[in-house]
Amino acid sequence: MKLIIGNGEIGSALYAHLRKFGETQYTSRNGVGVHLDLGEKWILPPCETAYICSGKTKTKECEDDPEGTRFINVIQTVKLANELVERGTRVIFISSERVFNGLVPFRKVNDPYSPTTEYGRQKVEAELALRGVTVIRFGKVLGWDVPLFEGWIEDLLDGRPIYPFSDVGMAPVSLEFAVEMLRRVEGLAGTHQISGDRDLSYDRIAFYIANNMGADLSLVRPVKSVPHPFTTLESDLPDLIGVNVPDSWNTIEEWCHNRVLDRAR
Repeated sequence: MKLIIGNGEIGSALYAHLRKFGETQYTSRNGVGVHLDLGEKWILPPCETAYICSGKTKTKECEDDPEGTRFINVIQTVKLANELVERGTRVIFISSERVFNGLVPFRKVNDPYSPTTEYGRQKVEAELALRGVTVIRFGKVLGWDVPLFEGWIEDLLDGRPIYPFSDVGMAPVSLEFAVEMLRRVEGLAGTHQISGDRDLSYDRIAFYIANNMGADLSLVRPVKSVPHPFTTLESDLPDLIGVNVPDSWNTIEEWCHNRVLDRAR
């Protein structure tokens, strides 16, 4: 049996995908599925493979409550993973390009850590503490729910200006692509990476969305932030599995077409 730990966006999509291929369960805190709260003691069923998709992932929450989020993202997550490994379970842990500082493109797997956020520091600490676990680092997984983009759309439709960052970027892969990669990494060991093929600044994405909506482009007003322009990773996973690195623009275009632009026209 495969066990999906966490029922957020990635966990839920992974569960829906993997159940097509065999027995799969997922954990939650609300009584649905296998009960698991990383803040409490747990009893988990035997499983061949466990995917750790849970944790506190919001940057602001980690900055505001470093101790509380570290307890979940590091202490309890590492404890859970180690217990599963000791039971003979193959464990796959989802990590992030935020273990790097975003100032250099196409980071290699073994590049020195250089996190600039509390969330990134917690991912680093967890990676270093895990033993016998497969680590998969994503650049950016673009799911169905992207509040930033949807907020831009609403503002543009109402004729309000938007202020996308010109010095922060993403190299996204789609949620569908991400969960298929997670399904196919089951036999791999070590740390592996996957991102889109290029970095796209937030303001470029905002101009694309505005243009395709037919909105007034003068409403897109780029601003500066704490620079994090590069999220591309040297993606070894596609070569190992035999797929192409996703085109970042195609991922953006597909998301916009499916989720926003058709309704906005």
